[in-house]
Formats: sequence, C-alpha cells, structure tokens
Amino acid sequence: MSLLKSLVVSLFLVAVCISQITPAHKVRTSAQRAPEHTVSVLISATDAHGNPVRDLAIDQVTVMDNNQPAQTMQVVDASSLPLDLGIVLLASKEKFGQEQAAAIDLAQKVLRPGKDKAFVVTAAGDKSWPNPKLNWLTEPSAVADMVRGLDKNAGLPDLFSYVLSTSNIGIDRQSIQSFNTGGGFSFFNVIWAMMKTDPAPARRAVVIFRLPSAHAPGWGERNSRACEENHNYVIQTAQSLGVSFYTIGLDDQMPGTNAYTTNIQHDYQPLHNGNSVGARQYDADMDKYLANQYRAGRENISRIADETGGHAYWTLKKNYADAVAAIENELSGRYVVSFVPPDKSAESSIHPIKIQVSGAAHVSAPRAYIVQPAGQ
Repeated sequence: MSLLKSLVVSLFLVAVCISQITPAHKVRTSAQRAPEHTVSVLISATDAHGNPVRDLAIDQVTVMDNNQPAQTMQVVDASSLPLDLGIVLLASKEKFGQEQAAAIDLAQKVLRPGKDKAFVVTAAGDKSWPNPKLNWLTEPSAVADMVRGLDKNAGLPDLFSYVLSTSNIGIDRQSIQSFNTGGGFSFFNVIWAMMKTDPAPARRAVVIFRLPSAHAPGWGERNSRACEENHNYVIQTAQSLGVSFYTIGLDDQMPGTNAYTTNIQHDYQPLHNGNSVGARQYDADMDKYLANQYRAGRENISRIADETGGHAYWTLKKNYADAVAAIENELSGRYVVSFVPPDKSAESSIHPIKIQVSGAAHVSAPRAYIVQPAGQ
C-alpha cells in the first residue's frame, strides 16, 4: 500500500510541475503555430521633403515575399524601442575632422540618455586600434568625448581596401592592385559582436563613412569574386541580425577629373621616337578605368545601405550636416512591420522581399530576410 501511495504522490508532483510550465513551452496546436511563421522587419518611410511619415496604417503597407503577396499582420511605431547605434569613422588625414563633427552631431541628435546606446570605432589607418575592449555608451556626451579622442591614424582592419597604384615614370607604366581576398578579422566582426550582446528588441543601425575606391571590384576574376563575396557577406549578416547600414560617402575621386594623373609622375620624353604615345595612351585609358572603378565602388556602398534597410548619402556639405539630418529623420520614423509569408515564398534561407508604403516618397526596408536553420 505504501508503494501505491508513493506512486500516487510522484504522479501528483509531476502533474503540478507540468501545470506550472509557461505557455510558451506548451505543445501548440496547428492553429496556434501561425504566429511562429510571422516575420518582423524594421522599415522607415519619409515624405517628399525627407520628413518621417507619421501614423502609418496597416492598409498603407504592402509586402511582397519572393514576388508573392504576403499578409501584413501589424504595423507598429518603433520609436519607443531603444536605439542600438554603431558609428564607424574612416581613418582619413583630410576629412577626419569633418567625420568627427558629424558623428558628434548625430549622437547628440538621436541618442536619448539612459535609453539608447552607441559604440564608436575607426576603420583602416596606419596604426592598430588601441582599445582592446569596446563598451556601449549610454550618454551622448560620452560618445562625443570618445569621438574627440580618436586617432585619425589608428583603426581596426577594413574588409574593403582596394588600392591601385602606379609609381613608375616614363614609358614603362606598371600598375599594381591590392585588395582583401575575404575572411580574416575586420571592424565588421566587431559590429556583429556588439549587436549580439543585447538580444532585447531594438532599432539596430550602423553609420559608416566610406571611400568608393576601396569598394571597387578591380580587374581580374579573383578580385571581382572576392569583392562580391565580401559585400554579400556584410549584407546577409546584417539582414540576419536586423542591422540597417547608413553610409556616408567620402568622395575620393570624381570621374572625369583626371585624378589618376596626380598619383604618378609624368615623363613623356621618349628614349626612341614614338614611345611617348604609348605612355600617354596608358594614362588616358587608366583615367577611364578609374572612373569606372569609382562608379562600381559607389554602387557597392549604396548596395550595403539599400539592401539592409538603410540609406546611402553622397554629400559635399561641410561636416555632412544634410546626411546627419536625414539619418535622424530615418531613425525617428521607424516602424516594425509584421507579416505572414506565403506558403511557398522561397525554398532557400534567403527570402527576397519588397515593401511599399502608399503616400511615402521613399521607403527604407531590407531587401531580404534570413531564415535561420533550426536550432540556431
């Protein structure tokens, strides 16, 4: 009899423990599984003047998943969510002071003390990044102090570092290109690590200053393939983490300005009659090549922004004041759009999407979302 009592007591205790499990751990019926398939992404919508579109309604938003209409479930103003902001300056001897001024201006405009947080790093440079530990900063004044203390010559490795140089003079022109073949540690690894430190819902954004020439594909299949893979890696990782990039271009070379001629010494005095013609033609062809590389690099920078739900800015204003004001509007006009994908939206883990907003002049939204494998 005592054995029976023990068995009854044990079963009773098991039943009590099961009843205390939270609903999230209960077995769901097929009708309850629907919310698990809901996808949520951050977007921003601005009007023709660049101002945020307020009070966005669900019937204004259309979502296409792999060219098929998805069911929009909810559109929620995201302004109450905290902002997790990364700021990546580019080591630059000419424009670093303007980058610093823009970064400080941005932090003072968008960070709410005690609610939002930011981190700041510098990319590239002749010296290594001096700080082994990077912390989130919760006060705009702390961000400003850190930015002011940055060394324009020191930074983390850059994933995009294409350089074309020609140093020979005379008729024997020779150009050498150097680039990152992919892999290895870069400031992007720091961005991913920082964004993963706090899993709580947030508006995650990164503002980066970029040189078009560094993002150029160069010539040759090896470099073009590495360039494409590096850009795809950044875009897809950002999409999987819900991080939007806002890029501010530092125009290092404008097409048609013969910028290439400032990088080499010119000596067209031939050793033999007619040889100077070849050198002149080489330089003229190289000017055209650099103009094409500039445009391709600029397109790659815009890709990083456009495909992650951010925006690319190309401005000549001092301290990039117009870019900072536009980014402020974008970040303040964010919405969480939740939708149910169609049954056969995409078989791969990468789901291309297109989000449109009626009444908006511009919509910043990720071009895809990533479905994580089970167990991750």
